[in-house]
Amino acid sequence: MNKQATRVIPSAITSLAIAICSLDAAVSQDVPEAFEVCIACHAYLPNEPPLEGPSLWGVFGRRIASIESYEYSAGLRGIAGQWDRPTLDRFLAAPQLFAPGIKMTFGGVRNAADRAVVLAFLETLAPGAGADEPESNGDDNSDH
Repeated sequence: MNKQATRVIPSAITSLAIAICSLDAAVSQDVPEAFEVCIACHAYLPNEPPLEGPSLWGVFGRRIASIESYEYSAGLRGIAGQWDRPTLDRFLAAPQLFAPGIKMTFGGVRNAADRAVVLAFLETLAPGAGADEPESNGDDNSDH
């Protein structure tokens, strides 16, 4: 390797690392504080690899317990309907009461103002809502 390449490659790698860290910081700065607890277990960006719970990308309007690749609890699979604001609000307030036996151990977002912030943010996680549309999703957010 010549001397010029020896200087350029480390510089390019450093620049790439800085860009990635900046992107990560920009994304995390856009996440409301009330939503931060959710991202411990849930992916929320398009095409993001799944975490412990189902993805939150595009949750509004999807059928409850509808991600085929996720194994939902029987309690949640038995609930008909779609995730809309009132349904998500009830779920987030007390997940275990909404669907007894649910896998999600999180106790819920008890504070109504915090839930409103989470719901408003969830509404932005959809194609055409300001974020990029995923190539393939199939994800739903029900059991978590």
